[in-house]
Amino acid sequence: MHACRRSFTLVFFSLACTIFLFSGCRKNITRRTTVYAENAEDGIAHHLLAQTGTGFPVYNLVKTFGGTNVIGFFNQTILTLALDSLPEHNMVYVEFDLYTHDKWEGNRVGLPGIVDVWNIRVNGEYQLSTSFSNVPWQQQSYPEWIGVSAPVVPRGNAADTLLPGRCLWEQTSNGSSRYRIAFSRPHREAEFLMQLNDALQGSICEKSWSIDNILIQAIQN
Repeated sequence: MHACRRSFTLVFFSLACTIFLFSGCRKNITRRTTVYAENAEDGIAHHLLAQTGTGFPVYNLVKTFGGTNVIGFFNQTILTLALDSLPEHNMVYVEFDLYTHDKWEGNRVGLPGIVDVWNIRVNGEYQLSTSFSNVPWQQQSYPEWIGVSAPVVPRGNAADTLLPGRCLWEQTSNGSSRYRIAFSRPHREAEFLMQLNDALQGSICEKSWSIDNILIQAIQN
């Protein structure tokens, strides 16, 4: 009889400990909720708006490039993604592909302050202000901010450099570069606003950009 009581007590104690540990662990689980995913393969750039630097709207945002749909092509343009009703969270995670097409010149040697600038802002705050280069004689700032460190080699940190150009270098096998942009940042608001813009020096045929495979996640730690 005493042996049975001891066995029951041990089982009860073990079960109670398991419940306690499980409950304690649950409080520390990181929850990731995908609030936006867009690859434009249906021909629509959902929740995205674009306008030129002078305020004119840009229509027909979805284009074909490299056998897939991309959102572009932009030059002197602001692209805005606005979301609302995000679930409770304290961080956001953002990733997307950025294509730099044709003759991006990065940090031009001998012309200080004149660069092909590209920016990310989230809820009005700058996440990144950088430059890219597709030409071998000009360096770029990416993956760093402009002016934070010495410029790096052209196409540095690119995921793919063997892509055709879009216009000026359309017949060139390495006329575009693809970068996988990814970052996390503190964020608690129900509204999420991301703006991408450029200050390119040259026409849209000389240099442009596009994006693809956008993913936004709300993270609760």
